[in-house]
Amino acid sequence: TPSDSMALICDNWESIPQFASKGGLNGVARSMPSSAALDVVAEARGIPCFVTPTGWKFFGNLMSSKESFDGKDYGPFLCGEESFGTGSDHVREKDGLWAVLAWMSILSKANEGVADGEALVGVKDLLRI
Repeated sequence: TPSDSMALICDNWESIPQFASKGGLNGVARSMPSSAALDVVAEARGIPCFVTPTGWKFFGNLMSSKESFDGKDYGPFLCGEESFGTGSDHVREKDGLWAVLAWMSILSKANEGVADGEALVGVKDLLRI
């Protein structure tokens, strides 16, 4: 589901250069209709999690957190909604290409060290790790 995808991206932020180069995620958000999978992972990782009404304008407000929250910067930031729209603070809109690259980065990292001829780690395998 969309919420599971965001939760897995959050849990594997180290695999994504945009997040790893900045020391990790400082905040995540989901729309109200999305499941709480992201909340669970964010809490386990110690990452602030926000729940907003549906609409990217609400995520945009969080992306401007430094101006809106007394200087507290929640970037780098991951956000998404129930329609599978996923994005980060690099652009104030859902970004399908970014989401695909995030998943490719996660799978690439998960397959480091896999010898030629061995089965590659897939998304289903990440759920078991």
